[in-house]
Amino acid sequence: MPSAAERLVRDRQLVFDLCLCALVTLVTTGYSLAVGERALGLASLVITLPLLVRRAFPAAAFVMMTAGCLFALAVSEMPSAAGIVSVPIMIYTLARWSPRTLARLGWAVGVVGSFLGPARWAFAGRGLTDVTVFMVSVVACLAVVSGTYVVGRKLRESEDSAGRQQRSEAERRRLLESEQEQRDRAATVDERNRIARELHDIVAHSLSVIVVQAEGGRALAARHPERAGEVLGTIAETGREALTETRRILGVLRDGRGEASTAYGPQPGLADIADLVRRTSDRAELATFGTPPPLSPAVGLTAYRVVQESLTNVLKHAGPEARARVVVACTPDAVEIEVADDGGGETAPVSDGQGHGLRGMAERVNLHEGELSAGPGPNGGFVVRAWIPYERAAETQPDLPRVAAW
Repeated sequence: MPSAAERLVRDRQLVFDLCLCALVTLVTTGYSLAVGERALGLASLVITLPLLVRRAFPAAAFVMMTAGCLFALAVSEMPSAAGIVSVPIMIYTLARWSPRTLARLGWAVGVVGSFLGPARWAFAGRGLTDVTVFMVSVVACLAVVSGTYVVGRKLRESEDSAGRQQRSEAERRRLLESEQEQRDRAATVDERNRIARELHDIVAHSLSVIVVQAEGGRALAARHPERAGEVLGTIAETGREALTETRRILGVLRDGRGEASTAYGPQPGLADIADLVRRTSDRAELATFGTPPPLSPAVGLTAYRVVQESLTNVLKHAGPEARARVVVACTPDAVEIEVADDGGGETAPVSDGQGHGLRGMAERVNLHEGELSAGPGPNGGFVVRAWIPYERAAETQPDLPRVAAW
């Protein structure tokens, strides 16, 4: 259904064509009747009436006008004023709004008429003067017919070009919007994966520690009841920390701005690894090398999560009597981490397919263009190694050797 603007334009065009048809018909038909050419007056009427429907039915109007011009040539030797005025208007109409084939056909018929008309008018007396009149008339008619065709086609091409440019611009905007939507969706997926990794690391580690401490505490309570309070304290401390970190992450989900992280404390980092190892198990020990430089929160959190996930895997897979050694070295280029156990686990911890476990650690390290490897140790057990680069000021960093085991 056409819009209000389109209907307004169409109504204006109809009014214009009606006025144009009435004016040309009155002038040309009236002139023919005034000079006593009734047949030419009737032909003029047939020639000018198609101007009324030249936009809506261009092919029919063209055929009717052509028939009227041929009729005028047949019944009168006088030039047809209606044809001289109406034919260029029709050729312009065909060139401007009709398909290319119909427009070229109209121009070709106009060229033929540019010879037939002057021949009919000029050679009635068959004199030299008539030849001159013929040549001048032919040139004038050809100029008018070709000029109106060229103007019409140029305007049509200009409109087509503008339309193509608008469609191209609209398509470009659509593609940009689509790309932005894809980037937004990718960012959303990345954020969900990050939050999933955070929740997995927190919940899996904390529950593993709580389960191990609870089982050990049950046996300890039977032999040394006075030490049961220590185990319960460790369980409570681990649970509180897990609850705090979970609240922080869920707070980010609620407000989307990370304000909850400031309300519930900073994210864990490199300095918190010692406390993490202490709380995880009394069978885990920590060795550190070098002085850590100022690290970005993201690098510190990644190092912390690598140790946390590795210790969780030790608790889950290495066996009840396995011992673990955590080595953290700060070199001039990166933080280097090694977590090795002497347990009886023969296979690597299995990923659940959702980006957690070893896969989640690898994703974290890869975000910083680091390297992570995991596999059975040379003397049994399982070993996880991570190399996490960081930006540093070369003049302030000590020249520290890499860990010998690496």
